[in-house]
Amino acid sequence: MVKSAKTGAEHASPGIGFERMVFFSDAVFAIAITLLVLDLKLPESDHGVLHLRPLLLKALGFAISFFVIGVYWIRHHRLFETLARHDSRLLRVNLLFLAGIAFLPFPTTAVAEHVDSAWAVELYALSVAAIGLLLMLLTFTARRPHLMRPGETRGGTARDLIREATPPAVFLGSCLIAPAHPVAASLSWMLIMPGLWITSRLGCWAAARIDRSA
Repeated sequence: MVKSAKTGAEHASPGIGFERMVFFSDAVFAIAITLLVLDLKLPESDHGVLHLRPLLLKALGFAISFFVIGVYWIRHHRLFETLARHDSRLLRVNLLFLAGIAFLPFPTTAVAEHVDSAWAVELYALSVAAIGLLLMLLTFTARRPHLMRPGETRGGTARDLIREATPPAVFLGSCLIAPAHPVAASLSWMLIMPGLWITSRLGCWAAARIDRSA
């Protein structure tokens, strides 16, 4: 371990410690997705009649959460590809982010079973938004000069933060609609797809502008 004269923090050189953090993170993502699948069960039939609505709602909840976790995993994967080493601060923030991922199956079940309830929609939206904000904090923590690979720039950091702001914005915005129209609030989550497309291009433009002025 090498101690930085500027910060006094311990920085691990590339090696087994960094790989363990990445492998552990991937395992948490995999377990969270597995828990989503375990919630997909056939509802009890009533006199031989199978009610499909509860199953369809759970399937929809699974699809949304799988997409959300997938987006966050891709962002996490790409973020760590830009790093050469880690430190204790990054470890702690990464654990906070993973706690949000591990918690997501619970609000997924809640919103699937109570899709017409404002509290369930708000719980899910706040959970996803919190994970997004933690990812932004993780990016800000990870993309410090002494941790990044050579060639990474401040523009790249700005690009990533702009992209990652989309899910929190969409899901926090849906909380404003949920008290009066919970179903409409849940439908507004579909805005995340065009939102990611827009912020991806905006982020690339901002990165190029920042790097040119550096």
